[in-house]
Amino acid sequence: SNIADAVRWVLGEQSYKTLRGKSTADMIFSGSESRPRMGMAQVALTLDNSTGWLPVEFSEVTIARRAYRSGENEYLLNGNRVRLRDITELLAKGGLSRRTYTVIGQGLVDAALSLRADERRALFEEAAGITVHQAKRDNAIAKLEATQQNLLRANDIIGEIGPRLERLKRQAERAQEYAQLSRELEGLLRLWYGYQWRQGQKALRQARSRVREQRAQLEKRRKELAELERRIAQVRAQQAEKREQLSRWHRESSALHAEAEKLQRELAVCQERKRLLSQQREEILREIAPLEVNRDAQRERIAQIEAELSRIESQLKESAAQVQEVQKQLDHHQGQRQALVERLAALRQQAFELSTGLADRQNRLAQLDERREELRREREGLQQAIAGQEAQKAIAAERLQAVKAQMDDLQARIQTLTAQREDKGRESAVWQERQAQLQASLAEIQREEERLLARQELLARMRQEMAGYQAGVRRVMQAAGTGQLSGIVGTVVGLVEVPAELEAAIETALGTHGQDIVVETGADAEAAIGFLRQTKGGRATFLPLDRLKEISRFAAESEGSIGNAVDLVKFDERFAGVFSHLLGDTLVVPDLDVARRLSASLRALCPLRPFRLVTLAGEVVHSSGAITGGATEDQGEGLLAHEREWRELPDQLAAVRQKRQELERQGQRAEETHQQLLAALADLESRESELRAASEAKAAGADAAERQIERLAQEIEWRLGLEKQLDGEMAALDEKAVDLGQEMEKWKADQTSLQEEIAALEERLETMTGDNLYEQLARLKTALAVTEQSREDQQTILHSHQANLEHLEGQIAAKQERADELAQEGEALAGQIEELQAREEELSGQIQALAGLIEPAEAALLELEAQQAELEGEESDYRSRLHRYEAIYNQAALELERRRDELRSLRQQIQNDLGLVELEMTELLPEQPPLPLKPLVSTLPSIDELPEGLEDEIQRLKVQLKRAGPINPNAPAEYAETLERHTFLAAQVEDLERASDSLRQVIAELDQLMEADFRKTFEAVAAEFKECFTALFGGGAAKLVLTDPENLLETGIDIVVRPPGKRQQSLALLSGGERALTAVALIFAILKTSPTPFCILDEVDAMLDEVNIGRFRRMLQELADRTQFVVITHNRGTIEAANTIYGVSMGEDSVSKVISLKLEEQAVSG
Repeated sequence: SNIADAVRWVLGEQSYKTLRGKSTADMIFSGSESRPRMGMAQVALTLDNSTGWLPVEFSEVTIARRAYRSGENEYLLNGNRVRLRDITELLAKGGLSRRTYTVIGQGLVDAALSLRADERRALFEEAAGITVHQAKRDNAIAKLEATQQNLLRANDIIGEIGPRLERLKRQAERAQEYAQLSRELEGLLRLWYGYQWRQGQKALRQARSRVREQRAQLEKRRKELAELERRIAQVRAQQAEKREQLSRWHRESSALHAEAEKLQRELAVCQERKRLLSQQREEILREIAPLEVNRDAQRERIAQIEAELSRIESQLKESAAQVQEVQKQLDHHQGQRQALVERLAALRQQAFELSTGLADRQNRLAQLDERREELRREREGLQQAIAGQEAQKAIAAERLQAVKAQMDDLQARIQTLTAQREDKGRESAVWQERQAQLQASLAEIQREEERLLARQELLARMRQEMAGYQAGVRRVMQAAGTGQLSGIVGTVVGLVEVPAELEAAIETALGTHGQDIVVETGADAEAAIGFLRQTKGGRATFLPLDRLKEISRFAAESEGSIGNAVDLVKFDERFAGVFSHLLGDTLVVPDLDVARRLSASLRALCPLRPFRLVTLAGEVVHSSGAITGGATEDQGEGLLAHEREWRELPDQLAAVRQKRQELERQGQRAEETHQQLLAALADLESRESELRAASEAKAAGADAAERQIERLAQEIEWRLGLEKQLDGEMAALDEKAVDLGQEMEKWKADQTSLQEEIAALEERLETMTGDNLYEQLARLKTALAVTEQSREDQQTILHSHQANLEHLEGQIAAKQERADELAQEGEALAGQIEELQAREEELSGQIQALAGLIEPAEAALLELEAQQAELEGEESDYRSRLHRYEAIYNQAALELERRRDELRSLRQQIQNDLGLVELEMTELLPEQPPLPLKPLVSTLPSIDELPEGLEDEIQRLKVQLKRAGPINPNAPAEYAETLERHTFLAAQVEDLERASDSLRQVIAELDQLMEADFRKTFEAVAAEFKECFTALFGGGAAKLVLTDPENLLETGIDIVVRPPGKRQQSLALLSGGERALTAVALIFAILKTSPTPFCILDEVDAMLDEVNIGRFRRMLQELADRTQFVVITHNRGTIEAANTIYGVSMGEDSVSKVISLKLEEQAVSG
């Protein structure tokens, strides 16, 4: 078996349980007493490839596998390291694999029959050689799933980017408008900041001058205050010196008074203590006399008690001798009686054991009778159960047939519903795709509508704010809107309609006149001019309708000319004078070359008539010969384009809305149809699910019926065996009852003799009581106990009196010692009282001397305090004046700092609004000026007076910028980047869809190929299985059945057998030998259909008898012509068929040794 495991391992087996191990380390030699353990395990398998059955260009292929204790494995092919996958694919192409029938053991033989039908399919897949295709199919499915995931992610990203792309486009347009307004605002802010910076510097210089003046006054007052503070400090120093001296004298006086009071207290204490000591000594001496009288009385009582104890001791000795004599007589009598008692107890134990044995045998006989009755009843129950199970088995068989018929009907109905569901599913997919297309179109239309609305809103805001118009024009139009001015018709560009292709030409031809204001009369124009002059609102040009008459237009029939500008635009007839005045001398031409040629001819024809030639790109050729053209970086749409777009937007919005509504209606109809299909599909799926559930329930019922039939057959066979066992047990019980009866008769005779001997011994014991001796001994022991108790009482009384005597003597000694100590303490206190009285007199003299020094010093201190109060009053007046000067100075300093902060804030505001600016600095605001890096660093103009209306214009521009809302300055770049990414992802989606279609085609082709190969192999194996089964069994029949013939890619395989002499039955009811022979027939059928280069049989013949071994050997020899067999066996009949025999044994060093024998040569090699 180790050889078989080694072959499995080298072929790539990954299940260590199959290899009878737990980890890689179990594959490596663990060592023995004589050999160390190894660090690596290696197996090499050499294959003959001379016929090219392996797809490699080697005549001999060696496959090796190594394992290390670290858990690492490596695979070698002819010495070259390769992957496990390479080994597996190579062997699979040659018909070998770690999952095939290359190595067949007892487990696989039994598993071939024990496997479920779908699990048994793997053997046939390996035989058909479709495992390689299966691996490719699994790989293709994995790739398809990954591709679908990538496609889903790409579509999600495109769905996210689409709306964002439109938003970025609108943001880019707003960012350009915002940039134009910002540039205008920056130019005005430079003028305003230049003026503010110059005014701030002037204010800073004036504040600095005021600070210097106030600082000089403050310094003068501080010096005067410092002199006054010096004088006050001098007086305070003198006061401190006097106070220090007085404090020292007061401390000395206080210390002397304290010491005197302490001496007086100590003297009073000593005198009181001396009186108390005398009183205590007298009391102690009076207490000693009665204690000495008690001591003498106690000594007399102790002498009397000791005499009484001597008398009691002699009486105890006499009583103890009498007790000892009587005890000896009693012990002799007790010895004789004890011998008789022990003999009687032994006889009684024997009698008891006999009685117990007889009762036990009697009980056993009763139990045997009960057991015989139980066995009889059990036998009758078994016979009834067998009859009932036979009836149940017949009923289950009938129910099984009915269930199978119902299953066939359900399967047909399920197939019909499946076809209907698939049709509905395809129709639903078509409508779902249609709905998705409509939703995409609707989203595109909605984005277009949002773009047009945003553009309309922007144009409305620009028209309201008159963006792009001069300040004077805006002021007049606003005044006309509020009713302040009358007769205002509108601007020139607002009264004309220009084709889109001519906008650049007409815009150039009009120039600044496009912002001219058309009024009804000259008076209206003069009123508007007066309004602008009064409000300082700017300048504007006015065109009165009553003063401008239509003039002759320049001829437009010139060769190459598109036409006169007046004829190419549309306007109301009442404005003919205005436009003939502005455009009557202007011709529109295609390009600059035509303009040059036409200009030369017109100057020749009309040398005195002025004219202008304007190209479609906006270049102008004047009659004087001057040419105007070019473009600016920020050139965008003009006022005419805005007006045209404003007029066209309503029609465009209406068309887009109509299209959106139509798409919404179509989408709603598609949604309704799709929902109806989904409901129908759900109903079909529900009905199919119910039928499948019913079919599965019926299948479960059929399986349950089959299992019940098999279980009933097994139970019947088991109950018959039980019946035989009961008959044998009843015969054994009869024999046992006879033996027990004979044994009981013998034990009853022994019991009678024992009872007679016991009665004789009991009569003898009744005469040997010894009552007299017991009474005498008890009486003596009682007298002895009374005497001992009297002795103990006297000893207790003696000990008590002795303790009292010792206590009295201790009290007398202690009181005498305490009286002596009190006398000594009284003498010591008398000496201490004399010393204290002398010290008290000395302290009184020192206290009187200090009192004479303190009084003059306190008078001098009062004089210094009066002088200090006067100086401090002057100081307070000076400090109040100083505070007023400091407040004035602080106000000036705060004003200076405020001016500096205003300048710093202004500078920060300038940098925030204008960036790096080189400012005119002063010594009062030192800062590091920026490096003069043009154009990064700009300068501010120096302005002493603000132009009129500047602040209003700045405020207006700021309001416009604020109304513009949040602006994304990076929007143009982001829009370009997002557009590029959207285009790239769209291309990727197309590539992924093509890849998905290709993978689906590959999977379908592999399914067709595997289905054809499996069908061919199954039919061949089924035919061979019938022949092999009949040959191995010597008769009978067997066949292979597909569980689902319509689905060859997933169908299972059942085995139906009928051994010779038996009816068709389940595999579970076959005997061990029949199961083994059936499995061998299946394996041999597979090997005949798809032979492998070699096959290892590991004890597959263990369950076969001698007759079946012969058939097995003959078939093995037949197959050996196409397949090399390595047979591991203990059966002599199988060994006889071998060409070469290998014997494997283990030596003392735990290492396997191999001995080979070639039967053809009769040579042994080891």
